[in-house]
Amino acid sequence: MSSQKVSKIRAPGSRRPRNGFDRQLELVCHSDEQVHQIKGARNALVDVVNKCSKYLDISFAILILKDKGITLRSESDGEPLANSDKLVRELNKRLAGWLETANKGAAADLDALTNVREIEAIVPCKCIAAPVVVDEDKMEGILLFANHAESADFGKHTHALLQAIAANLSSIVEARFDSLTGLPNRNEFEYLLEKRMSGSRSKSTLHSILHLNLDELQSVEESFGCAARDETIRQVGLLLARELKDIGPVARIGEDEFSILVANCPADRGWCIGQDVRRAISNLSIMWGDRPIKLTASIGVAQLSAEAETIESALAAANIACVVAKDRGRDRVAIYRHADALMLHGRERTQGIEFVQQALRNDDFLLYCQQIKPLTTTTRTSHFEILLRGIDDQGNPIAPNNFMPHAEHSRLMPAVDRWVITHSLEMLADFGSQLAKEESFFAINLSGQSICDNSFLDFVIGELSRIGVPTTAVCFELTETTTILNMSRAKQFMSVLREKGCRFSLDDFGSGLSSFSYLKTLPIDFLKIDGQFVREIAEDPVSNAMVAAINQMSHAMGLKTIAEYVENSAIKTQLSSLGVDYGQGFGIAKPRPLADQLASLAMRVKPIRKARRG
Repeated sequence: MSSQKVSKIRAPGSRRPRNGFDRQLELVCHSDEQVHQIKGARNALVDVVNKCSKYLDISFAILILKDKGITLRSESDGEPLANSDKLVRELNKRLAGWLETANKGAAADLDALTNVREIEAIVPCKCIAAPVVVDEDKMEGILLFANHAESADFGKHTHALLQAIAANLSSIVEARFDSLTGLPNRNEFEYLLEKRMSGSRSKSTLHSILHLNLDELQSVEESFGCAARDETIRQVGLLLARELKDIGPVARIGEDEFSILVANCPADRGWCIGQDVRRAISNLSIMWGDRPIKLTASIGVAQLSAEAETIESALAAANIACVVAKDRGRDRVAIYRHADALMLHGRERTQGIEFVQQALRNDDFLLYCQQIKPLTTTTRTSHFEILLRGIDDQGNPIAPNNFMPHAEHSRLMPAVDRWVITHSLEMLADFGSQLAKEESFFAINLSGQSICDNSFLDFVIGELSRIGVPTTAVCFELTETTTILNMSRAKQFMSVLREKGCRFSLDDFGSGLSSFSYLKTLPIDFLKIDGQFVREIAEDPVSNAMVAAINQMSHAMGLKTIAEYVENSAIKTQLSSLGVDYGQGFGIAKPRPLADQLASLAMRVKPIRKARRG
C-alpha cells in the first residue's frame, strides 16, 4: 500500500458491474449515501468484515479499532485459518506501538508501519494489512487479511481491494463517531437509543438519559485558546468513556454537549449517577502549560420508556433539565419536570431580549479589541478588531454568543451596531493623531440587519462627522454571507463610506459561496480567510492549498489578506511562507479591553483632545 494518506475509494454506485473487480468492490464498499443511512456503526462494520471472507479469496479477516474496543473477525467457511487466535494475539502486541507512532503528529510511513513480516515469521500464514485512517491522518485501527502458509502470495488485486475496504471502514467510522473524542456522535447515539427501546422486555421499562453541558467552555477558549478548548473536550470525553464504560453508551452530540444512556434506570437513580459524573468533572485535572483549567458541568436527567416517549422528546427533555440546572447556578444536576418546558420556552427568549434592551439603555456593554499583526516584512501597518461583550450581575464579561442570537431574533442588531459605532468612535477620538501617525486602524463589525436598515448609512456618516475621528482609522467588517445576500445595499454602503476614507474587510471568506467573481465589484481592502482553513494549514495539504489560492487571487485583485484563528507558531510560520499579509488569533494576541489598548497608545503620545459628545 502507499505510504501516503489512504484515499477513499467509493463503490461505483448504481452502475452495473463491468467485471469481477467491480463486483467485489460493490459487495464490500458503501457509497457515501449508504454510509450515512446505516443503522449502527457496529452492524455496518460487522457486515463489511463478514463479506471480506465470504466474497474474497481469503481464509481470515480481522478488524481492530483499539480505542473503541472493537475487534471483529471473520473466517472462510471452506478452510478456516488454524492459527487465527495466535495471529490475533501477535497483531494486538504490535498494534499499540503502530498507533502511537502513527499519531505522534509527524507523517508516518504507513507501508513500513503496518509491515506484517514479523507476524508471518511467528505465525505460519500469509497476511497483508492496511490502516484504518480517519480525518485523513489519524490511524484508528487496522484491517488484516490472512491465508494459510502454503497459499500463494497475495497479488496486486487483493492489495487494491484491501485498501478500498479499509477506506470504506474509515468512512463508516467518520460518519458515526466524533473525531475529537472518539465517542459515538448524535446519529449513532440515537440509533443506540432506538435499539434499547425496541429491545426492552417491557414497554414500561424505564431508562435514563443524561444531557451534560460543560459550563463556561467559551471562557476556556478566550483565556487559553482554541487548542486548549479542544483538549478540554477531549479530556472530558476520555473521562466519561472510562467512568461510564459499565453503565451505558456515551456520545458527544454538540461542541460542549454529551449524552449518556443508562438502561433500566429510573430518573432518581439517574440523578445519582449524574452527581457522580458532575463531581468527577469538577475534580478533573487539566493543565495547559503551567496553568490549570478548572471545569464544571450542568446535567439534566430525563426518563425514556418505549411506552410513552419518543427518542426526540426524551432528548429534548434532558436538554431542558440541563438548562434548569444552569439556571439554578450551574455545576448541578436537575430532573426534567413538564412545567420546566413551558416556563423555559418563553422565559429564555424574553430574558435574552430584555438583557440586550437593558444593556442598550444602561450602556452595559463592554468593548474589547484583538490585535491583527503583519506576517510579512513588506506589511507594516497594525490594526485591531473591536469586539463586543456583555456584563453579568457580578461585572464579568459575557461572550456575545450568549446574547447576540436574541438580538438577531428580535431585530435589535441595528441598535446594537449603533451602540458599538458611537462608543467605539468616541473612545478612538482622543487618539486620532496617534492612530494616523502609526497607520493603525480599528475594524467594527456590522450585521446584515444594519445594512438593510434604510437610515443606517446616514447614521454612520453623521457619527463620523460629529465625533471627528479620522476616517482612515476606521474599518468596517461585513461577513461574506451578509454581503452576498444584500449585494446592492452592501455595495452602496461600502462605496459611500470608502469615498470618505473608511476601509472595508470581508470577513469569513470561504464559509459561504466563496466565488471570486463578485469580489471584483466590491470596494474592499481586506479579505479575511475563514478560520476553518487556517486552523489546519500546518497539517492538511488541502487547507494549505485553499489558503494559498485565496491569498494569491486576493493579491492579484489588490487586496490584503488576513488569516483568522492563528493559534500557534506553526500556523503563523506557514502563513508567512505563503505571503499572507496579516494574522489574527490567540497565537498573535488575545482580546483585551479597548480602553487598555488605547491606554497603551497614550503611553507614547498624550491625548490631543476630548471627544465631543451630544
